[in-house]
Amino acid sequence: MDPNKKVLLVDDDSVYIFILTRLLRKHSPLMEVVSAKEGTEALAMLKKDAEMGALPQVIITDIEMPGMNGLDFIKELAKLGLVDYRHTKVILNSGKASYSNLNWPAEVPSVAFFPKPLTLETLAGILGYV
Repeated sequence: MDPNKKVLLVDDDSVYIFILTRLLRKHSPLMEVVSAKEGTEALAMLKKDAEMGALPQVIITDIEMPGMNGLDFIKELAKLGLVDYRHTKVILNSGKASYSNLNWPAEVPSVAFFPKPLTLETLAGILGYV
């Protein structure tokens, strides 16, 4: 992944956002990392990013959040057609490993699941596929 690319983190845990941001910047110091606390806020950010042609290449979202949860977020993301899934990888992230058995929405072909916490090695692997 180009170190100048953009990652969107969607999680209601500000400490986890801080940790992921630090790990991402350790991997790629020039990477732009932005965050939202839940799905509705993330969608608003993505709408603005789409208007400016500055969409993220990776979206990492928690599943369980107040307001719009991660599953509803990715469904709405697909419905609105905000991202091109050939160029954007969507990562669902949760502390509950049981989510790895869920059937992801077919309209979001680039979804993967990784349990929390994400490590630097896991993030480097994810970023390497983008």
